[in-house]
Amino acid sequence: YRLALETAKYADEHGYAALWVPERHFHPWGGLYPNPSVVCAALAAVTKQIRLRAGSVVVPLHHPVRIAEEWAVVDNLSQGRVELSVASGWRADDFIFAPDAYEERKDVMFEGIETLQKLWRGEAHAAKNPAGEDIDVSIFPKPVQEELPIWVTSAGSMRTVSDAGGGGFGLLTHLLGQSF
Repeated sequence: YRLALETAKYADEHGYAALWVPERHFHPWGGLYPNPSVVCAALAAVTKQIRLRAGSVVVPLHHPVRIAEEWAVVDNLSQGRVELSVASGWRADDFIFAPDAYEERKDVMFEGIETLQKLWRGEAHAAKNPAGEDIDVSIFPKPVQEELPIWVTSAGSMRTVSDAGGGGFGLLTHLLGQSF
């Protein structure tokens, strides 16, 4: 974590555009980053200019209200420098938090993006409490940015690439095991 903080300070001081922080996997490869909002909150405290990007938040593993609320805190700590790349997830072992979401993960992700964007703009989310009563939930604190810059992570699925473009989102990908 010291290396991550020092790298962020260096990048911020030398005019780098952004830092990408991954989400964890239950595997040593991604185990250093349990939740990118936690790491980005620390980076926000030691930087002044650099954009802080989650690469990626696996939406089916988190409730969109929780995503919006955590990232609104980071947006406030950073004075509006947050961007999110969202993903549907791919490692079945990561779905211990939401095993029922695995098969429909791409649809869950795009539905979650809609909810996330509405909450970010200040709209309420309709939900039910344990008594079955309808309630409206809003996030606090309010984010600094009026609109949340969103990217969609694709590991090679042309459907995901197409849907990201159709939604007007940025695209985050890699070329591991892929071609242009």
